[in-house]
Amino acid sequence: MYDLKLIPIHQEKGQPIPQQRGFTAARPPRRAARSREDDMLILSLIINGDAQAVAELHDSWLEKFVEPFFKTSGSVTSALRSFIETLNLTMMEKNLKGAGAGAAVTGAINLAAVHRRAVYIAQSGLTHAYALTQAGLEHFHDASRLDRGLGLSRTPTIRYYQADLGSGGYLFMSDTPAPTWTQEQLCKDGFPSLEQLRRRLMNQSSPDLRLDLVQILPGEGQITTISPVISVPAAPERAEVSLSDQEGLANDALPLVDESPVEIVIDDTQPVPPPEGETALEQPVEEKLVSAPEPELTDQDEDERIITDDVETDGVEKEPLSAPVEPGVPGEISAQDQPPERARSSEATKARKDRKAFADQVDEMREVGLKSLAKFFRWWGGTRGKLGTAFKKIFTRGGSAEEAEVPALSLRTSLIIVIAVPLLVVGIAVGVYLTRGRVQLHQYYLAQAETAIASAQAVNDPVKAREALALAIQFLDQAESFRSTNETKELRTNTQHALDVFDGALRLSYHPAILGTLSESINITRIISYGMDLYMLDATAGRVIHAIRNSQGYQIDTSFLCEAGNYSGGAVDLLVDATPLPINNPYLAHVLAADANGHVIYCGPGLEPVVQTLPRGVETIGAVTRIASEGNFLYVLDPTAEAVRVYRSTNGQFLDEPTVFFGRAQVDQIPPLRQMVDIAVNGAELYLLRSDGMLSHCLATGLSDDPVHCENPVEYIDGRPGKEGQPVSMPDSRFAAVLYTAPPDPTVDILDAENADIFRFSLRFRLYQRMRSDIGNYEVSSPAATAFTIGVDRIAFIAFGHQVFWAYVE
Repeated sequence: MYDLKLIPIHQEKGQPIPQQRGFTAARPPRRAARSREDDMLILSLIINGDAQAVAELHDSWLEKFVEPFFKTSGSVTSALRSFIETLNLTMMEKNLKGAGAGAAVTGAINLAAVHRRAVYIAQSGLTHAYALTQAGLEHFHDASRLDRGLGLSRTPTIRYYQADLGSGGYLFMSDTPAPTWTQEQLCKDGFPSLEQLRRRLMNQSSPDLRLDLVQILPGEGQITTISPVISVPAAPERAEVSLSDQEGLANDALPLVDESPVEIVIDDTQPVPPPEGETALEQPVEEKLVSAPEPELTDQDEDERIITDDVETDGVEKEPLSAPVEPGVPGEISAQDQPPERARSSEATKARKDRKAFADQVDEMREVGLKSLAKFFRWWGGTRGKLGTAFKKIFTRGGSAEEAEVPALSLRTSLIIVIAVPLLVVGIAVGVYLTRGRVQLHQYYLAQAETAIASAQAVNDPVKAREALALAIQFLDQAESFRSTNETKELRTNTQHALDVFDGALRLSYHPAILGTLSESINITRIISYGMDLYMLDATAGRVIHAIRNSQGYQIDTSFLCEAGNYSGGAVDLLVDATPLPINNPYLAHVLAADANGHVIYCGPGLEPVVQTLPRGVETIGAVTRIASEGNFLYVLDPTAEAVRVYRSTNGQFLDEPTVFFGRAQVDQIPPLRQMVDIAVNGAELYLLRSDGMLSHCLATGLSDDPVHCENPVEYIDGRPGKEGQPVSMPDSRFAAVLYTAPPDPTVDILDAENADIFRFSLRFRLYQRMRSDIGNYEVSSPAATAFTIGVDRIAFIAFGHQVFWAYVE
C-alpha cells in the first residue's frame, strides 16, 4: 500500500485562500467490497456556478459518493465511472430543478484510485492531471478541448489513464497548468523532493491557481493533509472595561474573558456631550463597550442572539467611517478615532453571518426531523390499530361470544411483532421500488439509445452520424448496467457494426490466452511471440514470464528464470524491456532483456541465464528504457542521455564499442529523444514513438554530408475506403507502443492504449486498417491496454495489466 500526503495550493490574485474545497482522499471503510479493500481514492473536483450550490456540492454531496465507490465491486474503471456518472446526474438534476433561477452548476473532475502498484485516473471536463514518477512525467488531458464537463448532459465524457507508481511519486491536478510544468523543468536536478516540486510548480504559475498536489509514498495507507500557512488577524479579546478606565489601563494587560469578537453597541438615542473646552464639531462620537456580564443562554436564546448581533453589525458596517460629524447627528464615528477592534469588525461580521447560516440550517433540519417523526408515528399508530383488529378477528373466529376474548400475548411475542412486521413491510416495499426503478431506468436508457440511432440514420453529415452512434453505445452501456436483454445485445451488435463501417475498422474477437489467472500485481508492458512460446515482460517485478502453447492455450512455465539477480557473467537489476534474438546465438537464448543500467541477460527455456554488461563507449549511460534488435544489431534507447546506441553482435555477443545513431546527424534532424516512449527497427530505418502519440521516422543513409535523415514527425494519411488522402485525426487516442511487422505483409503498427485499438500503417504511413478490440463478456481490470504484438502466424496478442488475450487477424 501507499501513504498519501495532500497539499492543496489555492490562491486568488497571488494570495493563498483559506477555503479549499473539492480536494480530498479516502481509504476503504471496514465493509468495503473485496476488490476495493486495498484501494485508496483521490478526488480533485472543480465546480463553477452559483456560490451556494457550489458550497453545497463540496460540503455534503461528495461525502455520499465516496462510500459507494468502495462498495462497488468489479474493475477499478467501473467503480470510477459509477462515481462520476452519479455525481454528473446529481448536478444535472439540480440544474434542471433550478432552471431559470441562476447559473448552471458545471464541473471538472480528476478521480484517481491507487490500486496495487498503479494509479488509475478517470477524468471529465477541461482539467489536467500529471503523474511524476521515477519513470518520468505523464500529462493527461483532453487535447481536443471539446469536453463540456459535468452537469450539462446525462452522459459525461470520461477519459481513463494509468500510471505505474513503483516506489512512489507525485500526482498533481489543475485546470490552469503552467507551461513550465515539463519534465525538463521539474526534474532538472534529478527527482525532486516535495518542497522542490512545490516551488517549481509555483514558478511562473497563474495568480489565480487551483493546484491539488499529492505525494504518494510506500506505507500503510495513511492519509495526511499539509495545509498552507495563512496569516489571519487574531480575534480581538473582550475586556470588561469602561471608557473612563481605558487611559489608565493603556499599558496594562487586560483580563481575557473569552475569544469571541467584541460586541459594539452604538447609543444613537442622545448626542454625545463634548468634553470641557471642546466644541461638538471637533469631537467625534465614541463607542461604548458592553461591560455587563452575560447570563447563560438556552439554545433558543443563543439563536436569537446570533440573529440580533448580525442585524446590529450590519447597521454599523453600512455607516460612513470618514465623514465628519455634524452637530446633533449621533451615531457616526470618525475613522481616525476608532479602536483597533473596529478595523477587524468585518471578520467578526463574517463569523456571525456564518453562525446565523448554521443556525438557520439547524432550524430547518429540526423542522424536517420533527415532521418526519410525526409522520412515522401517525403511520405506526394506524398500522398498530389495524394489526390489533386483525389479530382480534383471528383469535375470536370460530368461538362463541363469551369465548371471544383476545388472549394476552407475551412480552417477547409482542416485541417480535412490533419489530418484524414493519421491517417486513418496508423490505417488500423497497424490493418492489428497486425492481420497478431498475426496469424504468433500463427502458429510459434503451429509448435514448434508439433515439440516437434514429438520429444517426436521419442526418447526412458523417461526423454527426458517428457522434450519434457513439452516444447510442454509451446509452446501451447504461441500459445494460441495469438489465441485459436480447434486444440490447442485438442493438449493440448492429450499432458497433455501423461504427466500424464509419471508422473503416476490423473488429477482432479476443479470447483469454493464459490458462488460469496471473497475479493482479503483474503489469505486462512487452509481449514477444516466439514460435510456440510467449514471453511477457512484467514491469512491476522487473522479470520476463514464459508461457508454452498447448491445445487449450498458453501454460505458464514455472521453471523459467529471467529476472534480477546474480548469474554467470555478473548481476542484473530489474528488467525494463526485452527483445527476441536469432536462434543461432551461442546461448540458444530466445530473448534478450535489459535493465536500466545497461546490463543485458540472455534467457531461454531450460537455460541458466547469462549476464553481459554492454560497453559504454564515450557516452555515459543514463537510464535505458527500451531495446530493439534487427539481425545482428541491438538498438538501445536512452532518453536521459538523449541517445540511441547501436551495438553490433560478434558471435552472438555485444562486446564492441557502440555507435551513436544520431552521432553525426544534423541538429535539425535529431528528434526530441527525451520524449520517446518506444522504438522499432526495420533495417536502416528507425521508428521512434513520442509520448504525444506522434512518430519520428529516421533513415541511416550512409552519406557523409547527410548520414541520418528524419521525418519528425511523420504525417499520418488515411488510406481507408472513402477516406483516401485525408489527414488522420485521432483526438481520443493515446499511442503507447510501436511495432514493425515483417513481410509478407510489412506494416508499422501502433497501439492505442486508450481504446485498445491497433492502427496498421503502410511503410509510407498510410492508415489502411484499424483493428478494434472486442473482449466480449470477459471483464478486464485495467482501463487501458499495456502491450501488444502480432506474430508471424497472424495472431494478435494484447495485454491489459495482468490479463492477456489473443485473436486471429483476418
